Amino acid sequence: MKEDLKDAKILIIDDTLANIEVLENLLMMKGYINVKSISDSTQALATIKAFEPELILLDLMMPQVSGFDIMEALKKEITPFTLMRILVLTADITPESKKKALSGGASDFLTKPFDLTEVDLRIRNLLYTVYLMAQLTNQNAILEEKVKERTLELEKNIASVELQNKALREISWIQSHVVRAPLARMMGAISLLEIKDDPNVSQEEIMEIVITSANEIDKTVREISAKSAQANI
Repeated sequence: MKEDLKDAKILIIDDTLANIEVLENLLMMKGYINVKSISDSTQALATIKAFEPELILLDLMMPQVSGFDIMEALKKEITPFTLMRILVLTADITPESKKKALSGGASDFLTKPFDLTEVDLRIRNLLYTVYLMAQLTNQNAILEEKVKERTLELEKNIASVELQNKALREISWIQSHVVRAPLARMMGAISLLEIKDDPNVSQEEIMEIVITSANEIDKTVREISAKSAQANI
Protein backbone atom coordinates (compact mmCIF):
# COMPACT_ATOMS: atom_id res chain seq x y z
CA MET A 1 0.00 0.00 0.00
CA LYS A 2 1.35 3.44 -0.95
CA GLU A 3 1.18 6.48 1.28
CA ASP A 4 -1.54 8.06 -0.87
CA LEU A 5 -3.71 5.01 0.05
CA LYS A 6 -5.45 4.93 -3.35
CA ASP A 7 -4.23 1.41 -4.13
CA ALA A 8 -5.61 -0.01 -0.86
CA LYS A 9 -7.90 -3.03 -1.20
CA ILE A 10 -11.41 -2.19 -0.01
CA LEU A 11 -14.20 -4.76 0.26
CA ILE A 12 -17.85 -3.73 0.60
CA ILE A 13 -20.21 -6.32 2.12
CA ASP A 14 -23.85 -5.18 2.13
CA ASP A 15 -27.03 -6.93 1.12
CA THR A 16 -28.55 -3.65 -0.08
CA LEU A 17 -27.42 -2.92 -3.62
CA ALA A 18 -28.27 0.80 -3.31
CA ASN A 19 -25.80 1.14 -0.42
CA ILE A 20 -23.12 -0.67 -2.42
CA GLU A 21 -23.65 1.66 -5.38
CA VAL A 22 -23.36 4.77 -3.19
CA LEU A 23 -20.14 3.55 -1.60
CA GLU A 24 -18.64 2.40 -4.90
CA ASN A 25 -19.36 5.78 -6.52
CA LEU A 26 -17.82 7.63 -3.58
CA LEU A 27 -14.67 5.49 -3.60
CA MET A 28 -14.35 5.83 -7.37
CA MET A 29 -14.62 9.63 -7.14
CA LYS A 30 -11.94 9.67 -4.45
CA GLY A 31 -9.57 7.72 -6.68
CA TYR A 32 -9.57 4.29 -5.02
CA ILE A 33 -8.72 1.66 -7.62
CA ASN A 34 -9.00 -1.69 -5.76
CA VAL A 35 -12.64 -1.86 -4.69
CA LYS A 36 -14.69 -5.06 -4.59
CA SER A 37 -18.32 -5.53 -3.51
CA ILE A 38 -20.54 -8.49 -2.60
CA SER A 39 -24.20 -8.57 -1.56
CA ASP A 40 -24.29 -12.27 -0.63
CA SER A 41 -22.90 -12.46 2.90
CA THR A 42 -22.53 -16.25 2.67
CA GLN A 43 -19.59 -15.58 0.32
CA ALA A 44 -17.97 -13.11 2.69
CA LEU A 45 -15.30 -15.29 4.30
CA ALA A 46 -14.17 -16.87 1.02
CA THR A 47 -14.01 -13.44 -0.63
CA ILE A 48 -12.00 -11.97 2.24
CA LYS A 49 -9.47 -14.82 2.06
CA ALA A 50 -9.12 -14.48 -1.70
CA PHE A 51 -9.12 -10.66 -1.90
CA GLU A 52 -7.20 -9.94 1.33
CA PRO A 53 -8.56 -6.42 1.83
CA GLU A 54 -6.97 -3.77 4.02
CA LEU A 55 -10.45 -2.39 4.82
CA ILE A 56 -13.91 -3.95 4.93
CA LEU A 57 -17.08 -1.86 4.85
CA LEU A 58 -19.36 -4.30 6.61
CA ASP A 59 -23.13 -4.19 7.03
CA LEU A 60 -24.23 -5.67 10.36
CA MET A 61 -27.84 -6.62 9.63
CA MET A 62 -27.87 -9.13 6.77
CA PRO A 63 -29.91 -12.32 6.27
CA GLN A 64 -28.31 -15.77 6.69
CA VAL A 65 -24.88 -14.46 7.75
CA SER A 66 -24.77 -11.19 9.67
CA GLY A 67 -21.86 -8.82 10.07
CA PHE A 68 -21.44 -10.12 13.61
CA ASP A 69 -21.20 -13.68 12.26
CA ILE A 70 -18.52 -12.63 9.77
CA MET A 71 -16.40 -10.92 12.42
CA GLU A 72 -16.73 -13.96 14.69
CA ALA A 73 -15.61 -16.24 11.85
CA LEU A 74 -12.58 -14.02 11.17
CA LYS A 75 -11.49 -14.26 14.80
CA LYS A 76 -11.36 -18.06 14.48
CA GLU A 77 -9.10 -18.05 11.43
CA ILE A 78 -5.70 -19.73 11.89
CA THR A 79 -3.98 -16.93 9.98
CA PRO A 80 -5.26 -13.69 11.52
CA PHE A 81 -5.87 -10.62 9.40
CA THR A 82 -3.77 -8.46 11.70
CA LEU A 83 -3.59 -5.34 9.51
CA MET A 84 -7.16 -5.44 8.22
CA ARG A 85 -9.68 -2.91 9.54
CA ILE A 86 -13.47 -3.21 9.65
CA LEU A 87 -15.76 -0.20 9.23
CA VAL A 88 -19.23 -1.22 10.33
CA LEU A 89 -22.28 -0.01 8.40
CA THR A 90 -25.37 0.09 10.58
CA ALA A 91 -28.61 1.90 11.31
CA ASP A 92 -28.52 0.55 14.85
CA ILE A 93 -26.60 3.08 16.94
CA THR A 94 -27.59 1.72 20.34
CA PRO A 95 -24.78 1.37 22.93
CA GLU A 96 -25.37 -2.38 23.07
CA SER A 97 -24.88 -2.75 19.31
CA LYS A 98 -21.74 -0.61 19.31
CA LYS A 99 -20.26 -2.53 22.23
CA LYS A 100 -20.97 -5.86 20.55
CA ALA A 101 -19.45 -4.70 17.27
CA LEU A 102 -16.31 -3.29 18.89
CA SER A 103 -15.73 -6.42 20.94
CA GLY A 104 -16.32 -8.47 17.79
CA GLY A 105 -13.56 -6.73 15.84
CA ALA A 106 -15.01 -3.52 14.42
CA SER A 107 -12.64 -0.56 14.15
CA ASP A 108 -15.20 2.20 13.55
CA PHE A 109 -18.85 2.91 12.70
CA LEU A 110 -20.79 4.46 9.86
CA THR A 111 -24.48 5.11 10.44
CA LYS A 112 -27.11 4.84 7.76
CA PRO A 113 -28.07 6.91 5.85
CA PHE A 114 -24.51 7.82 4.95
CA ASP A 115 -22.92 11.24 5.26
CA LEU A 116 -20.48 11.03 2.35
CA THR A 117 -17.99 13.47 3.86
CA GLU A 118 -17.92 11.40 7.05
CA VAL A 119 -17.60 8.20 5.02
CA ASP A 120 -14.57 9.61 3.17
CA LEU A 121 -12.85 10.79 6.35
CA ARG A 122 -13.39 7.57 8.27
CA ILE A 123 -12.20 5.41 5.38
CA ARG A 124 -9.08 7.54 4.94
CA ASN A 125 -8.31 7.52 8.67
CA LEU A 126 -8.60 3.75 8.93
CA LEU A 127 -6.51 3.17 5.82
CA TYR A 128 -3.83 5.49 7.11
CA THR A 129 -3.76 3.46 10.31
CA VAL A 130 -3.28 0.30 8.23
CA TYR A 131 -0.49 2.02 6.27
CA LEU A 132 1.34 3.05 9.45
CA MET A 133 1.00 -0.44 10.93
CA ALA A 134 2.34 -1.96 7.71
CA GLN A 135 5.33 0.40 7.81
CA LEU A 136 5.98 -0.50 11.43
CA THR A 137 5.74 -4.22 10.60
CA ASN A 138 8.25 -3.77 7.78
CA GLN A 139 10.62 -1.85 10.02
CA ASN A 140 10.37 -4.56 12.66
CA ALA A 141 11.11 -7.21 10.04
CA ILE A 142 14.16 -5.24 8.87
CA LEU A 143 15.32 -4.80 12.46
CA GLU A 144 14.89 -8.52 13.19
CA GLU A 145 16.92 -9.37 10.09
CA LYS A 146 19.70 -7.01 11.19
CA VAL A 147 19.68 -8.55 14.67
CA LYS A 148 19.99 -12.01 13.11
CA GLU A 149 22.92 -10.84 10.96
CA ARG A 150 24.67 -9.26 13.94
CA THR A 151 24.05 -12.39 16.03
CA LEU A 152 25.56 -14.62 13.34
CA GLU A 153 28.53 -12.27 13.04
CA LEU A 154 29.01 -12.33 16.81
CA GLU A 155 28.78 -16.14 16.88
CA LYS A 156 31.43 -16.32 14.14
CA ASN A 157 33.68 -13.95 16.08
CA ILE A 158 33.24 -15.99 19.25
CA ALA A 159 34.05 -19.19 17.36
CA SER A 160 37.13 -17.52 15.89
CA VAL A 161 38.30 -16.37 19.32
CA GLU A 162 37.72 -19.84 20.75
CA LEU A 163 39.75 -21.36 17.90
CA GLN A 164 42.55 -18.88 18.54
CA ASN A 165 42.52 -19.63 22.26
CA LYS A 166 42.67 -23.36 21.55
CA ALA A 167 45.59 -22.85 19.19
CA LEU A 168 47.39 -20.66 21.72
CA ARG A 169 46.96 -23.32 24.41
CA GLU A 170 48.34 -25.96 22.06
CA ILE A 171 51.24 -23.73 21.08
CA SER A 172 51.99 -23.02 24.74
CA TRP A 173 51.96 -26.74 25.51
CA ILE A 174 54.24 -27.49 22.56
CA GLN A 175 56.67 -24.80 23.61
CA SER A 176 56.65 -25.99 27.22
CA HIS A 177 56.94 -29.73 26.59
CA VAL A 178 57.88 -30.64 23.03
CA VAL A 179 60.57 -28.04 22.37
CA ARG A 180 62.36 -28.46 25.69
CA ALA A 181 63.52 -32.05 25.13
CA PRO A 182 65.41 -31.57 21.83
CA LEU A 183 66.68 -28.19 22.99
CA ALA A 184 68.08 -29.74 26.19
CA ARG A 185 69.76 -32.51 24.16
CA MET A 186 71.22 -29.96 21.77
CA MET A 187 72.58 -27.83 24.62
CA GLY A 188 74.04 -30.92 26.27
CA ALA A 189 75.69 -32.00 23.03
CA ILE A 190 77.14 -28.55 22.49
CA SER A 191 78.59 -28.57 25.99
CA LEU A 192 80.24 -31.92 25.18
CA LEU A 193 81.95 -30.31 22.20
CA GLU A 194 83.81 -28.16 24.68
CA ILE A 195 85.26 -31.34 26.27
CA LYS A 196 87.78 -32.21 23.59
CA ASP A 197 89.34 -35.24 25.29
CA ASP A 198 86.25 -37.23 26.35
CA PRO A 199 86.93 -40.81 25.09
CA ASN A 200 83.30 -41.91 25.61
CA VAL A 201 81.73 -39.62 23.00
CA SER A 202 82.91 -39.08 19.45
CA GLN A 203 82.54 -35.82 17.56
CA GLU A 204 80.32 -37.61 15.03
CA GLU A 205 77.89 -38.78 17.76
CA ILE A 206 77.71 -35.30 19.22
CA MET A 207 76.97 -33.77 15.81
CA GLU A 208 74.31 -36.38 15.16
CA ILE A 209 72.59 -35.43 18.41
CA VAL A 210 72.78 -31.74 17.50
CA ILE A 211 71.42 -32.29 13.99
CA THR A 212 68.60 -34.60 15.17
CA SER A 213 67.58 -32.17 17.88
CA ALA A 214 67.71 -29.27 15.43
CA ASN A 215 65.45 -31.15 13.04
CA GLU A 216 62.97 -31.88 15.83
CA ILE A 217 62.90 -28.21 16.81
CA ASP A 218 62.45 -27.19 13.16
CA LYS A 219 59.53 -29.60 12.82
CA THR A 220 57.96 -28.27 15.99
CA VAL A 221 58.34 -24.67 14.84
CA ARG A 222 56.62 -25.55 11.57
CA GLU A 223 53.73 -27.12 13.49
CA ILE A 224 53.42 -23.99 15.61
CA SER A 225 53.39 -21.82 12.47
CA ALA A 226 50.68 -24.02 10.90
CA LYS A 227 48.47 -23.79 13.99
CA SER A 228 48.99 -20.03 14.13
CA ALA A 229 47.96 -19.66 10.49
CA GLN A 230 44.94 -21.91 10.99
CA ALA A 231 43.71 -19.79 13.90
CA ASN A 232 44.58 -16.49 12.13
CA ILE A 233 46.84 -15.51 14.96
